[in-house]
Amino acid sequence: MDIRLIIAFVTVATLHNFTKAADRLGYAQSSITSQIQLLEKELGVKLFDRLGKKICLTPEGEQFLIDARQLLFLWEKSKSSLSLLKSPHGNLTIGVNESICSVKLPKLLEEYRKQYPEVNFYIKIGSANELESWLKENQIDVAVLLDKQWNVPELTVQLCQEEPLCLFVSPDHPLAGADNVLPHDVSGHPMLLISNSSCWKNIFQEVMEEVNEPFRIMLETSSISDLKQFAVRGFGIAVLPLYAVNEELESNQLSMINWKGGKFKIVYSGCTP
Repeated sequence: MDIRLIIAFVTVATLHNFTKAADRLGYAQSSITSQIQLLEKELGVKLFDRLGKKICLTPEGEQFLIDARQLLFLWEKSKSSLSLLKSPHGNLTIGVNESICSVKLPKLLEEYRKQYPEVNFYIKIGSANELESWLKENQIDVAVLLDKQWNVPELTVQLCQEEPLCLFVSPDHPLAGADNVLPHDVSGHPMLLISNSSCWKNIFQEVMEEVNEPFRIMLETSSISDLKQFAVRGFGIAVLPLYAVNEELESNQLSMINWKGGKFKIVYSGCTP
């Protein structure tokens, strides 16, 4: 059981008001309502009776309030006893986009493990929508993604950095080395795009549609490796974040197009409930 649900329940029961409880805990009222519903679902009982704008505890809620306050007391006591530990330990459940997992996450976790060797990782791969849902349902502790900036009131979003989204081709592609490439220059070439589990395709599509330029997709996949291999072999133009293509650029397997058709902005961030 998530301790945050217990805290939300005790706060609502103490204040007899969802709005006041949300203000005290720094949540949106909808978030408090969702937490109480999750708790009621988990316990299999109704905790509050709602009569118009007034709420009161059910008999089951009265009994659980006694236990919940005891749980919070034990929780605070446990936190105090553990505060002397020098290093974080336990399990960390991380939700990521597949593209982050395959390229960026291994290096991040390698550095994290050096600092906190007693932390165990569990990784869940999903789309941005799935990650948001998992965070709200407390199925994951943190989401790491490279996407458009999130604006979800119930979540804490930590922006780490912006990452450039670029166009890449094989060195012998007609656009390799060309100056000031614009949307009409790429519209006649096959495109290699990440599938809809990421916003990258949508960002490119918006830029093209803004100037009424069509484009043809040859390959749409969730695999960055597949996109790079097709681009290396000259099948089309891959739209990828720069960090994912550093090795291929250094080995001259791929060239970055000198794109002047509008900025592709994506943000690398971490999100927690």
